[in-house]
Amino acid sequence: MGRSDPASLHDIDMEVADRETVADGVVRLTLRATDGKPLPEWEPGAHLDLHLGDELVREYSLCGDPGDREVYQVAVLREQSGRGGSAHVHDVLETGTALRIGGPRNNFALADAQRYLFVAGGIGITPVVPMIAAAEKAGAEWRLVYGGRSRASMAFVDDLAERYGDRVEVVPQDEHGLLDLDGLLGTPQDGLLVYCCGPEPLLAAVEQRCASWPGGALHLECFSPKRSFQNDLSSFH
Repeated sequence: MGRSDPASLHDIDMEVADRETVADGVVRLTLRATDGKPLPEWEPGAHLDLHLGDELVREYSLCGDPGDREVYQVAVLREQSGRGGSAHVHDVLETGTALRIGGPRNNFALADAQRYLFVAGGIGITPVVPMIAAAEKAGAEWRLVYGGRSRASMAFVDDLAERYGDRVEVVPQDEHGLLDLDGLLGTPQDGLLVYCCGPEPLLAAVEQRCASWPGGALHLECFSPKRSFQNDLSSFH
């Protein structure tokens, strides 16, 4: 684990090798270089720039295996109030479609630690999946709390629960209500790193509760632009 070199950027011609629906409104794309060469290395938390058309470039977190240099994988939620990127992915990209990518880049790298708390909201689970695998491989103690509108809308939920058991707490809102952030984060804990990815209201609520935590404990990444989210912060209180 560690930080990728931010200067290590690549523009690569790719094609969609596979497309799979992994939850309601979520597709996972498997991308392969058209020249067949091994892809640049990446670490958990990294993302790609997908060039989807004229001046249409969107960032998507890598959610596959960093050890696999043959393919990259991203999962994309169709955003009903989005700016066109997710609609393009869902409506245009099919198996065999060519596209160009930039990256990988990493602004959300997983720091070394003995203990982690991962908090994911909706499609924010994507960068967390390889983080969990890395933490597991390193022998660290970790826990995932994963919230979403409904179980059917939550990508990778069955695989995560089956693979990691009770270290994964799945909180579909229609079954269990909202995430208990006060219970999770109300008491600062030394030596625990908190990684959170999801909609802006969730990040703001988590940041608020971690204000008294030790410096450097909280790591945040907003999966979508702030202006895409009109939710009331009280939704996560």
